[in-house]
Amino acid sequence: MTIGIIGAMDIEVQALKERMDSAEVEKISTIDFYSGRICGIDTVVAVAGVGKVNAAVCAQTMILNYSPDLIINVGIAGGLAADFAIGDIAVAESVVEHDMDTSPLGDEKGFISGINMVKLPCDKRIADMMMNAVETVGGIKAQRGVIASGDQFIFKQEQRDRIIGDFGAIAAEMEGASIGHVCVMNNVPFGVLRAISDGANGDSYMDFPEFAKMAAENSIKIILELLKNIKGSVLI
Repeated sequence: MTIGIIGAMDIEVQALKERMDSAEVEKISTIDFYSGRICGIDTVVAVAGVGKVNAAVCAQTMILNYSPDLIINVGIAGGLAADFAIGDIAVAESVVEHDMDTSPLGDEKGFISGINMVKLPCDKRIADMMMNAVETVGGIKAQRGVIASGDQFIFKQEQRDRIIGDFGAIAAEMEGASIGHVCVMNNVPFGVLRAISDGANGDSYMDFPEFAKMAAENSIKIILELLKNIKGSVLI
């Protein structure tokens, strides 16, 4: 079994690359793909870059060149749930592209033509295992629900209100749903785990630089525990 792991920024996956045994690096489409073993599992790790297009290119390239059985998007996000605190974990049950809008043509907001869905379902087994990993690590709170992606850094109340109102999302970021979009098109199971780095509000641009590192460390702890659990599960 091969697991693909994608982060938008190096801070989100650097600790995983450092734990990789027998790592090999291949540059494709300006992206470095690190392949080796983490926790005894064949793993490919990549930094996609920020935004939906970068993430989609990375996911498609990873699928075509490494044939992962599962792709996990890991990193940080702005919290939309009222009781989220910095460092808490959001586990996606589904993902949406909140900036996809052909509603003037009669479509539902977020509707993705071709695959004809709004909410793209994550692999339930992986979401369950992510939540279990949070419990095992301890000291970190987690919620599961809809994670929304778009090519926008969310920091205005009207943005929050729109995304929560349209999709019931608990967190907002810029890559997960585009990775999910590619995975659905290729019939590859996927999961999204995000640590909260800011409140997706007027203080976000100040909170993000201060708390991003701590939030990313929390997400890495969960992913490492998840990999251990996968190693001992029927998924292998």
